[in-house]
Amino acid sequence: MASTADDATREEVRRAGLAADGPLPRLLSLLRTAEETHFDAAEAQRLAVESGLAIGRTELAAMLDTMVAHGLLGRVPTTGGAALYDTILRPHSHMLDEATAMMVDLDVSPETLSAIVARAIAEQPGRVEVLLRTRAPEKAPEGPTRRGRPRRIG
Repeated sequence: MASTADDATREEVRRAGLAADGPLPRLLSLLRTAEETHFDAAEAQRLAVESGLAIGRTELAAMLDTMVAHGLLGRVPTTGGAALYDTILRPHSHMLDEATAMMVDLDVSPETLSAIVARAIAEQPGRVEVLLRTRAPEKAPEGPTRRGRPRRIG
């Protein structure tokens, strides 16, 4: 018998425009209930295998990309290596400690985020790299838009 959470996940998958009768809703449920909110394809594969969900690597990678494209998963911008996915969909920042391979969510105010970055730079000069991503707007503005060339400020 399906749980209420499974039913809700299937409905969310349907609302995203995807078929909710295959392994995708079950995989999404597994990922969202996992202890860690950030994972790569190998970790997703491990979780699937441990739960008895038989999905090949190629199919799993396609499913992850589909879930990202339909807003069911997030993808953390990285500077290299394997794609990193995120089950937390609301906009938030991340901090990666390469020494420990730990990814931490920074779901904080802009002022707190600024203080965290400033402190990290001060305490670890030359070791902090900031990747700033500006998200595209949810909807295009109404009416004509003005497009100019990018300009350097400062």
